Formats: sequence, structure tokens, C-alpha cells
Amino acid sequence: MVREVDGKKHSGVFSWVRDAWKVKPRNPPVGSNRHLALLLTRFLVLLTMIIAVLMVQTGIFFEGISVISATFAGFWVLFLTTLYLLWERLPLNVIRGALFFALILYQIRWATAWLILEPHEVPVATIASLLYTPMLLMILGLMEGQKRGVIIGISIAAFMAITAQVGSARAEMNAVALDDPRIGTLIFLLISVYAFIQNTWSAQQTLLEEKGTQAALLEAQANKDPLTGLLNRRGMDAAVTTWLTRRQPFGALLLDIDHFKALNDSLGHAAGDQAIKLVSSTIAGAIRDNDVAGRWGGEEFLVICQESDPDQITAFANRLRVLIADRSADSDAPLTVSVGVSVFPLYEHFEETVMRADKALYAAKDAGRNCVRGEWHT
Repeated sequence: MVREVDGKKHSGVFSWVRDAWKVKPRNPPVGSNRHLALLLTRFLVLLTMIIAVLMVQTGIFFEGISVISATFAGFWVLFLTTLYLLWERLPLNVIRGALFFALILYQIRWATAWLILEPHEVPVATIASLLYTPMLLMILGLMEGQKRGVIIGISIAAFMAITAQVGSARAEMNAVALDDPRIGTLIFLLISVYAFIQNTWSAQQTLLEEKGTQAALLEAQANKDPLTGLLNRRGMDAAVTTWLTRRQPFGALLLDIDHFKALNDSLGHAAGDQAIKLVSSTIAGAIRDNDVAGRWGGEEFLVICQESDPDQITAFANRLRVLIADRSADSDAPLTVSVGVSVFPLYEHFEETVMRADKALYAAKDAGRNCVRGEWHT
């Protein structure tokens, strides 16, 4: 079966495998998948570290545990302890490499148990591998993506199945009822089906996450003014709605560029756009992280701030007014702004607060512009 994608021909499973390895690993993996993978990894490290310590103690105090099993457990403890202690300082690529190393190490453990060790050690090694291998495959699937996760899972399943198939042919396996020739097939089906289902789920989670990210970006773009990068009127409405849920008074400042129409008429719309950008960048640089600013319309800007004291709001407005005048003083078109301020007192609609700030703005214009006037609720 041949299919054509982006002008290139692809045939069957071989192209699927080839394309999977051409895809770059997620670095870092997408959002929640990354956090989930790292959380599971740290849990796995801590859990296996505890179990490995117990196995080392068992190997020391109990007879019948082979040197290979005891040595593996000791090395496993050393490896996991190092990984756990250095966790916060390790980059993601190193953690990814450690996970691959752990997966390979456990496959070596699996192979030695089925092919070399005494039969009575095989059940415990088998249970441990069937517990940790799926967990490692799940974490690697979250980090590497669906196609690579499935390929890694099927490869590991095939290795474990072939090893078990060969090991079950050993005559001494009869003593622990592991001489059934169907064991290899069952292990292959168990691990490969698990890997496929888990990675399909991971892919769906990634798709949902990416759709959510795209929706958030589109919403952010819809709420921003393209010229200034500030919130537009819709974005300011959303921000105000959030502030209203805090049930605290806050200040509102309405700024308007003085003689803006004359500037547009004499120097052109490009100069007007530059004036709007200068004012907006000055406001954005002057407000605090918790304050919100937006382009309210045309050459008007709205700022909401945490201050609710009229004197503090007026002083803040005057600082903005002076900053704008200073920044534009050496330009071809020096700018000034008039500012109207008010306070949202909780027990009214925010539109009433804006109307008072607008009334104060007109008072500033009537007073000769380049000044601040306030209109407070009585």
C-alpha cells in the first residue's frame, strides 16, 4: 500500500518506522506530558531505590541469592541514589538518557534471569521486570512521542518474548513451571499491546493540549491591540471582570493624547501610530506587574491599578503624564497627555467608574490639557 504525503510517497510500516526516527524528540516535551513524565520518573526512582535496598539486604542475609542478583541490586541502588540526589540539577536530556539506560539495564537483568540464573530466581526477576518495564515505557512514551514510544515498546516486547521463549526451553525451568512454550508469545502481546494503548493515549493528550494552547493563543491575540501590544477593549473587559471578583476597590485612569487629530493631520497617520506606540510602551513600562493597561479606543488608554486612595492615584497619574512628556521631548512631535482618574468603590457598575474618569478627562482638557483631574464617587 502506497500513500502520498506532502508530495512524497510512503509505503506501509517501513516508512512509518523510518519517519518516526526522523522526528526530533520533544525537548522539552509538551506541557502536561512533560510534567507527568518527570513526576512518574521521580516516583519510579524513589520506589525502585527502596525496593533495591531491600533486595540488597536480602542478598546479604539470606542464602540462595546469586552473586549476579546481589550485584545487580547493589548497582541499581547506586545508580538510582545518584539520579535522585542530582535530580534538580540534571537537564532533561540527561534524565532521558538515564531512563534509556535503566530500560536497557532491566532487559539485561531479564535476559540473565531467563538464560543464566537458577530457576528459583526467575519468578522474582520476571515479576520485577514486568512491573518496571511498562512504567519505563510509559515515561519514555510521554517524552518521545507516540511513534517512537510504540517502536521502543514493540522492540522491548520482542526482546523479552524471544528471551523468555529460549529460556523456557531450559530443562530446569520445569521446577518452577516456566517451561511453557506459550510464555514468550504472551509476554510479547502483553508488553506490545500495553505500549500501543499507552502511547495512543499519550498522543491524544498531546493533541488536546496543543489544541488548548492554540485556543489560548488565539484568545490572547483576540484580546490584544495589534498596534501597541496592550490589551484591547475586549481584553480590558475580561481583566476588569477578574478584578471585580477580588471584591476590593481599585483605581481607574483614563489617558488621552493631546492634540492627536492635529498631529495626524500635519504629520500623517504613520506619525500618529508612532505616538500611540510611544505612549503605550511608556505606560507598559511604568505600571506594576499587578496593574493592567489597555488601549481603550483611538488615542485613549485605560489603566486600572491597585491604589484606591485618591491622592495616590493622582500621584501615579502625574508620574505617567511626566514620563510620557519626557520620553517624547526630543522627538519631532513632543507629546503630552491629559488624564482623568477615579476609584471603583465596589457597589456600582464599572461602567459608572469609567464615566466618572471620562468626565474628569474632559475637565483636564478644559483646564488646558497636560494635567490630571479626578472625579470621585460621593
